[in-house]
Amino acid sequence: MNQKRFLFFLFLGLILIPFITQTRAETVVIDSQNQFQLASEAMAKGDYRQAVYEFKRFLFFFPSDPETPKIHYLIGKCYFLEKNFEVARESLDQTYQTYADSAVGGQALLLIGESYFQQGVSKEAIYYFEKTVSEYAQPEIKNAAIYKLGWARMQAGQWQEASQAFQTVASDSPLFSSSQNLARESLKATDLPSKNPTTAGVLAAVVPGMGHVYCNRYKDGLVAFALNGLFIYAAHEAFAHDQDALGGMLCFLELGWYSGNIYSAANSAHKYNRAVRNEYRKNLHQQYHINVFASPQGPIGLAFKIEF
Repeated sequence: MNQKRFLFFLFLGLILIPFITQTRAETVVIDSQNQFQLASEAMAKGDYRQAVYEFKRFLFFFPSDPETPKIHYLIGKCYFLEKNFEVARESLDQTYQTYADSAVGGQALLLIGESYFQQGVSKEAIYYFEKTVSEYAQPEIKNAAIYKLGWARMQAGQWQEASQAFQTVASDSPLFSSSQNLARESLKATDLPSKNPTTAGVLAAVVPGMGHVYCNRYKDGLVAFALNGLFIYAAHEAFAHDQDALGGMLCFLELGWYSGNIYSAANSAHKYNRAVRNEYRKNLHQQYHINVFASPQGPIGLAFKIEF
């Protein structure tokens, strides 16, 4: 009986040995180059969450690798490309604080400014672009920051300051030609057609609806004129028929419509001015836009899009 049991286990062992050997042979070995490539491929495909996961795996397995600073920057850039700006800024700020003395710190600071620019928060964007310019002398980073500073100042309506910023881009920079064109074009914005809000308000006060007509909002002007005219006529008829209470109530309501007409006219002037300048900026972006963040490494590889 014991001999049979021994033979059984011997036979079983001989069968399992190849499987055990095969399992050991299939052990996965992670190296830094393959791990970086895996993360980069996910990033290139637009799968930013997977890319962040793979980049963090890189940091876990290879914390002392020379590519570690760049990996921290790329994690922040993945959040940025995902439009998760708050998380991106937290990650990039940590990268800046850790590597402030290297180019990676400048790239992180520049991308923080770009995150605010894309959200339309011009004041913060200007602050971070100016900070990048003052702290980093590397030509690629500094010129990219100056270039983006010009765009941020245009976004804020600071056209002359924008022109001055564009003019300071170095002549040996790939951004130079576009910046010189933008320096000239940004000054032209001061001559764009505009509507005076005060004039619009005064016209609306004199004749309800005229302020809107002044701002090229003819339908709104017609509506304002008709509504105010009806209330004034109704109030006049009420007083003419000795209905003083009704007349007083109608006058009170008309005062609201009349004041709203003035406010709306002045606001229409502001909207008109914004629309004209936004359209002008849009056209400049289409003609002279250079994506300084096209390269995963930062503002070093530049992708051009210049149209004439």
